Amino acid sequence: MKILIAEDEENIVQGIVSILQSRKEYKCQIRHAENGQRALEIAEQFHPDMVITDIRMFQKTGLELAEELKSQEICDKVVIISGYSRFDYAQQAIRANVLDYLLKPIDKQRLLELVDRVYEELPESYAARAAFMRPAYPFFDLELEKEEYPASLKKAISFIRHNYMKDISLQTLSDELMLHPNYLSSLVNRHTGVNFSYLLDYVRLEMACELLASPEDMTVAEVSYIVGYNNERRLYHAFQKRLNCTPGDFRKSIPERVPR
Repeated sequence: MKILIAEDEENIVQGIVSILQSRKEYKCQIRHAENGQRALEIAEQFHPDMVITDIRMFQKTGLELAEELKSQEICDKVVIISGYSRFDYAQQAIRANVLDYLLKPIDKQRLLELVDRVYEELPESYAARAAFMRPAYPFFDLELEKEEYPASLKKAISFIRHNYMKDISLQTLSDELMLHPNYLSSLVNRHTGVNFSYLLDYVRLEMACELLASPEDMTVAEVSYIVGYNNERRLYHAFQKRLNCTPGDFRKSIPERVPR
């Protein structure tokens, strides 16, 4: 997870970094800018998942930064921090539609709650902004959008496409569609020629390849979480089993990253 801190007080920056690093369940890539203009420049290259910014800074205020980040579609998850409990500041923050307005000294638990929330939304966030690219591997020759597929199968495929980032199974899908697992398994195999596990890997690896090919520079561990494997080893296993290469091999094979 990538977080940009825009703050000119070094002790505040170190305090925020310490809070972020206390979360052991996931790692945060952290960048720091000492003013709003520099924060915008870094954000244009870094593409943070979340920005934590002081409301009062030289060259560009935290609110101005939040508005520019959103208007340029760089980041819409912004937390404003301030040493002032002024009502008009809070009102402006609300109008800017930021995640929250936190007073200094920063409430550690509240900040971690906000970071956790953004982290949990990452799969949906990346899925929403990715332009799906089907890599040239035999594994991806399967056609999932056939018009002649029965309605139940179309619903199954749609559910997988919208929930692949979650811990779903054949039973999960069966419960959702109110169909017996054996019937659903037979339905998938009869019309696509593959089983449920293959179908789920297809959708997850399609997104994984898109993310690895993008200029986001995410780690393999981050990609594994976003696409639903939740474990770097499981992503490696899926790549080797289905594509006969590692995620690193795939990334190296791309001559030029696709635009964000």
